[in-house]
Amino acid sequence: MHGNRRVAGYVWLGMRERVGYGLGDLASNLSFGMVSLFLLYFYTDIYGLSAGEASLIFVIARCLDAVFTLLVGYFIDGTRSRHGKLRPYLLYGAAPLGVLTLSCFLAPAVELKFLFALLGYSGYCLAYSLVNTPYSALTNRMTLHEGARASLSMYRMLGAMLGYLLVSGCAMGLIARFRDPQLGYAVVAASFAGLATLLFLACFAMTRERVGSVAVGRPPLRDVLRATLGNAPLLLLSLHTAAVYVAYSLWGAMAVYYVNHVLGDPEFVGAFFLIQSCAYIGGTLLSDPLIRRIGKKRLSQAALLAGGSALTAQLAVEGGGAWVMLCVSVYSAALAMLFVCMWAMVADTVEYAQWRGAQRAEGAVYGFYNLVTKLAMAAAGGLAGLLLELHDYRPGEVSARALMGIERGMTLIPASCFALGLLAISFYALDESRYRQLLGQLLQCDPGR
Repeated sequence: MHGNRRVAGYVWLGMRERVGYGLGDLASNLSFGMVSLFLLYFYTDIYGLSAGEASLIFVIARCLDAVFTLLVGYFIDGTRSRHGKLRPYLLYGAAPLGVLTLSCFLAPAVELKFLFALLGYSGYCLAYSLVNTPYSALTNRMTLHEGARASLSMYRMLGAMLGYLLVSGCAMGLIARFRDPQLGYAVVAASFAGLATLLFLACFAMTRERVGSVAVGRPPLRDVLRATLGNAPLLLLSLHTAAVYVAYSLWGAMAVYYVNHVLGDPEFVGAFFLIQSCAYIGGTLLSDPLIRRIGKKRLSQAALLAGGSALTAQLAVEGGGAWVMLCVSVYSAALAMLFVCMWAMVADTVEYAQWRGAQRAEGAVYGFYNLVTKLAMAAAGGLAGLLLELHDYRPGEVSARALMGIERGMTLIPASCFALGLLAISFYALDESRYRQLLGQLLQCDPGR
């Protein structure tokens, strides 16, 4: 379908708008992928920080970011502009985010290296939240159709994976072309950040807000609390999401170390991420038809079982590179399905809170949800550095004990997180049938929505 059409009170979105929305996460992951995959390694092996110092930076910055995310949600719900409620943040936040992405990979010869790195990474985290929180909430303003939202989530994950693929497959090769690795990291980060800025602007231009009223204003505190802390589906989904994000972020932080030292093949980094990315894309493409067939909750449960089993098998069974990549591929496909489901499910919790009597508050819901993801990533970033520190990781002198810590960070700990996520999502009750029922009641009260 090439245009927008009405479906039983919903809006099904045309291809242009779905692609445009996907470009936003392509932009996000050109930036976030560079930071999440390579910044810890840059800090310890290029910039010269200890693993403990790097770990502390991630924890401090992410905790500040988590608090800031709540403020972003507060400001979103009070935003009024001719561009809408959410899209202005893409328009005006894209360029600052690009500059601050580059700042993470600058390595000036200063005495206060720790402070410089902390300020650079903290600034990046705040800028990323200022753009990504309203971008995430945009699905709620584009359509009420749960199928269209699942489709948007799939396009978003495809864009995210393409950005991740470009960064993971090309970054190290491009950096290796420079004699000075510090310069290489800076140039490559600047290139990805510049492209991300342009793509965010394209996302702004190709999407439209059509749900709700910009003039409603900021909801009162009681409605914010009802939409978040009084929202049982949101709380259960948040517990599930926290477990998945810890697994995802820890796995990503340890991946370069794993290929370099456990597999012992630094030249395999690009191929490793290429294979992993292809599996992720496959999982993303399968998500939409599987959601139509079995629903988001059941697909999440199946993905958690498959991904956790693959991680456990990777650690428990002796095998060569082919076995490792098979396990990595299953995990990556499962992870993709989880992300598609999660971001489609959180959109439904906005209408649930509204059905329960709260004023519509996308900013509060997504601010809270992104707070959970940021705290999870803070925990994972700190845990990655702590694992390296506790297992005596030293660049150039990687001991057997350090190898064991890296392997645990890539397998056992993420698998345990998947088990926790499975427990949390089993109690989630806002399935497709329940959502359509409550949305029908909302549409009866406001047929012009």
